[in-house]
Amino acid sequence: MSIATLPAVELPEESELFATTVRGLADSELAEGLRRLGRLASRVEARRAELIAEADRRGVARRQGFSSTTAWLMALSGDPAAVRRSRLAVAASLREMPETRAAFAAGEVSKPRVRLLAEAHRLAPEQFTRDESRLVAQAAAAPPQRLPQVLGEWRRQADPGGAEADSARRFAQRALYLSPSWSGMVHLDGDLDPEGGSVVLAALRSLSGPASPDPQDTRSPQQCRADALVEICRRHLDGSYPSGTRRPHVTLTVSRRELDTGAGFVEMEGGSVGIDGVRRLACDASVSTVTVDDCSRPVAADPARRVIPPTLRRALEARDRHCTHPGCDVPARWCDAHHITHWIDGGPTTLANLRLLCRRHHRAAHEHRPYP
Repeated sequence: MSIATLPAVELPEESELFATTVRGLADSELAEGLRRLGRLASRVEARRAELIAEADRRGVARRQGFSSTTAWLMALSGDPAAVRRSRLAVAASLREMPETRAAFAAGEVSKPRVRLLAEAHRLAPEQFTRDESRLVAQAAAAPPQRLPQVLGEWRRQADPGGAEADSARRFAQRALYLSPSWSGMVHLDGDLDPEGGSVVLAALRSLSGPASPDPQDTRSPQQCRADALVEICRRHLDGSYPSGTRRPHVTLTVSRRELDTGAGFVEMEGGSVGIDGVRRLACDASVSTVTVDDCSRPVAADPARRVIPPTLRRALEARDRHCTHPGCDVPARWCDAHHITHWIDGGPTTLANLRLLCRRHHRAAHEHRPYP
C-alpha cells in the first residue's frame, strides 16, 4: 500500500471518551479510557506522518517559499526544531516500512516505538524489510525498557558486519541541539555515541547521586541531572587554563541602579535572568565598571577586579572547608563565596561577611528561602 492511499483516520466510538466527565468514571473505566486514547493518539500521529511525508514528496514547502519542510512545519505548528526534525525523519522512513505504517495507523504501536523501528530501518534497511513483521510484533509486545535491547540484538544477529560498522556511523551521527524557548528555558536535545554517552552518564551520576543526601533536598532525579550538567560546565569554566589566556565565563551587562533596586531582568545568551539571579552571580565574580553617557554610549572603563581576592578565598576555604548549609558537605572547591550582606548593599568583602555555599544553597540564599 503506498503512503498516498492509506485510509483516512476516523473517530469511531472513541468520541464517547469525550462525552463524560472523568470524575464520573470508575477506576476500570479510567484505565480503559487511557488505553483507548493511547491507540487514538497513535492513529493521529500516524496520520500526521502520512501528511508530512506527502507534503515533503510534493515539495510543498519550497512552492510556498520555505527553505525546507522543517521550516514549513514550524510555520504550521510552532513546534521546537527537534520535534520537527524527528517527525520528518519518521515520516520519511515510514515510506519504506509498510507493516510498521499499518500498525501505527491502527494504533497498535505508539509513536516512541515507531521512532525506534525507524532508526533500525535506517541502519539496516534490507534486513529490516526482511524481518519487519517480526520486529513490529515484538515492538507491540515488548516492555518499553526492553525494546531497545530487542532491536540491538536483532541488529547484531541480522547483520554482524554492519553492527561492527555502526560504531563509526553512530559517532558520525552525534549531535547536540540547544535552543532558548519563549518561556525563558533552554531546551536541549541530541544524541551521543555509546562511548561518549557513557562518559556523560557517569559524570552526571557522580554529581546527581550524593552519598549523603540532604534531607531538605526535594529535587526530582531530572532536576538533579540538570543541576549536575550545569555544575560540570561551571567546573570547566573555573578549571585550569594556560597562563596568559582568558578563561571563558558568562558575561552580562547590568546597571548599578538595577542592582540597587533589585527590579527587572537582564538578557543573557540563554534567556532573561531576574536581578536576584544577577546579584547571586555578582556575589563572587569579576566586576568591571563602564561609564556611559546620556545616550548609553560607553565613554570609559575601569579594569576588572575580583570581588573575592585569591588570598581571602583561601582563608575562607580553610575556615569553612565545605558548604556551610546545615547537613551539606559539598567540598569547598565546588562552592561559591557568598556575601552575607551583599557588597551592592554595602556589605564588606571580609572573612566575617563571607560564607561558603554550594550552588544550590547559594541560589536559595539569594531567593530568600528560609535557609540559615
